[in-house]
Amino acid sequence: MASATEDIAHPAGSPVPQPLRSRLFMLVASGLFPLAIAALIGTAYLIQQRRHDAQRSALELSRALSTAVDSELKSTIGVLETLAVSNALTANQLAPFRALAQRVAERQGWRNVLLADPKGNIFLSSNIAIGGDAPRMPLDPASMQRALASRAPVIGRVVEGRRMAGSAFAVRVPVMKDGQLVNVISAVVSTEQVLNVLTRQHVPSTWVVAIYDQGGARVARSKFNAAMRPSPSMQALLDTGAREGMGLTYTLEGVPSFSGFSRLADSGWTVAVGISVQEVHWALLPLLLSLGAGLLASLALSAYLAWFFARQVSEPIHTLKEAADALGRGDRVDLPTLGIAELDEVAVALNRASAERAAAVTERRRAEAERERLLAGMTEALRLAEEAGRGKDEFLAVLGHELRNPLAPITTALSLMERKGDERTRPEREILQRQLGYMVRLVDDLLDVSRITGKRLAIRREPLRLAGLIEPVIEAARSQLGGRSLRVEMAPEARDAWVRGDEVRLAQILSNVLGNALKFTVATGHIQVAVSAPGDEVLIEIRDDGAGMPPEVLEHAFDPFFQAPQEVDRARGGLGLGLAIVRSLVELHGGSVSAASEGPGRGTTITLSVPRLDPPPLSAPPGPTEPAPGTGNLLVVDDNRDAADATAALLELVGYHVRVAYHPDSALQLLSGFRPDAALLDIGLPGMSGYELAAAMRGPPHRFTGLLVAVTGYGDQNDIAQALRSGFDAHLTKPVGAQVLLDLLASRLRQTG
Repeated sequence: MASATEDIAHPAGSPVPQPLRSRLFMLVASGLFPLAIAALIGTAYLIQQRRHDAQRSALELSRALSTAVDSELKSTIGVLETLAVSNALTANQLAPFRALAQRVAERQGWRNVLLADPKGNIFLSSNIAIGGDAPRMPLDPASMQRALASRAPVIGRVVEGRRMAGSAFAVRVPVMKDGQLVNVISAVVSTEQVLNVLTRQHVPSTWVVAIYDQGGARVARSKFNAAMRPSPSMQALLDTGAREGMGLTYTLEGVPSFSGFSRLADSGWTVAVGISVQEVHWALLPLLLSLGAGLLASLALSAYLAWFFARQVSEPIHTLKEAADALGRGDRVDLPTLGIAELDEVAVALNRASAERAAAVTERRRAEAERERLLAGMTEALRLAEEAGRGKDEFLAVLGHELRNPLAPITTALSLMERKGDERTRPEREILQRQLGYMVRLVDDLLDVSRITGKRLAIRREPLRLAGLIEPVIEAARSQLGGRSLRVEMAPEARDAWVRGDEVRLAQILSNVLGNALKFTVATGHIQVAVSAPGDEVLIEIRDDGAGMPPEVLEHAFDPFFQAPQEVDRARGGLGLGLAIVRSLVELHGGSVSAASEGPGRGTTITLSVPRLDPPPLSAPPGPTEPAPGTGNLLVVDDNRDAADATAALLELVGYHVRVAYHPDSALQLLSGFRPDAALLDIGLPGMSGYELAAAMRGPPHRFTGLLVAVTGYGDQNDIAQALRSGFDAHLTKPVGAQVLLDLLASRLRQTG
């Protein structure tokens, strides 16, 4: 750690400070010389010491006065900061705030309190009634600009007042609100107040004390002089740029003086103290006279006094040095009273610095602990969210499987009834078909939302003719119209327009939107579908004159699980997933969707937009093929007896020879005497999963080489991939349409045959 003397800048030609102990011992050594030499050396030493002490005294006084001035300025800043958070200013009540500012200015002895806007324009003065002719521009524009730029308190330069005689300076404090600068509050302080600070310090009347602002203009001077700038010699001392210093200067009156100065770190002001050289020399005269008379006695006494006082001073200095070293290492410092005023001031400063450093360390540790706590909380919240997401996905997958399992035999049974052609049950079958379709859509919507939110939904994009895509969906919607009317308007350019997308998902988009229109349109209402292809996009507008939506419902129309308020009977029920799935699917196709409504009872318009594609090269369509009747042996394995029996009955109806097993062990036993051409396996089997059963069938001793089809309620992309990895040739998701199953078996068995 550097010594204290290394931090003080010394003007050229001034003596280098030496330890006090060495100087005192030099005094003792001088007494050993002959009396005359001792007197000359002692006199010269005392003069030099006095000169140096005078400079040190000037420097120390400048430090003390700079502390007092700095405290005065900070006190002014503190009062302004208190005004800045006053209720009147916070509530923008200018009249009460002006009254408060006027009282504060009078109590503090300020000339004025001003309030400026964020551009620095003054709009309130404590000396002028609101609405009066308040000055628009500040007295010291530079300090106002610094306050606006730094957003920190600023001490201005000394200027002559406009309305009142005498010089003054501005103290400016920015007023912040929510991180934004809203005002700048300023106090116009007379330089007389700074002069009063000097007066309160009881500086000897023969000493000259002056305070200069950051531009070198005089703020206050203990002795009046018309000049506003320091003397040339003092200016040269100040121009060294040091924070503090001392040297020989001449006052404005031409008096040679030992001077010291100290700069205020925050404001940039400088406090300079000058002690007359003549006064210092005259103060030495009694000492020199008494020295001649008491020199002999002093020689004997000086050795003892040097040792005694050196010890009295050096020990506190050593204590301060150790405290400074400890503070530099970050240790706690608690210095007692040292018994020397100047050293006690240093001790108080070191104690204060130590306390502030300890408080900062404590606050930093508290902040670090709080940051660690918050990080741990965020990590735990993220973990819980991930677990909740996984739990939701697993729940939806199981829910879909459990719902699809009972739907599968219902679907198959309806297909059997239709193939048997009993016309007496047609109305009942149609009711069951509609409700079954509704249930399948609900299950598919739940699982689609899970896949979309988990970013697991894959689409197969291929060139599609728009008209060929829309027409089947329109025809399917017509069967559900009831008394409603459905009109389709297709612009000429749209008839041959092509898009790139997933045919199933695009049909799902249109079906969901049309389904919503049917649901919310009364039996005598009207629905219109308008298709156009302007530029490089395809627009599909589905308009209805149904229930419509108020703005608060329209804002959330595409949110998952959101539903407008409904009557108790929930005649327009559902899960609130249709439009949410529509938006996600449209965005996966690179398009957009929007909803518009003029309010309740005024209908709704849904607008779909997808990118347009250039028509692909024409190719000859494949000729129609008549499906062949089922031939061959099949094995159906499902622990749901209804599903297994219904599937077997359907397959036997078209000509297949079918064996059924309700347990994996039974299926393996059947393979010992039955060699099927294809096997339909459920995945969620008791005791052994469908994946394990497939592996057992493919392996020894059975070595099954026929067609393996997974028929399961698990229909995610991961489930399909796992089935193919486990040895299955195809994957069907329950409930499976009869024609889909029959077409798959016919095509695959024909390939293997």
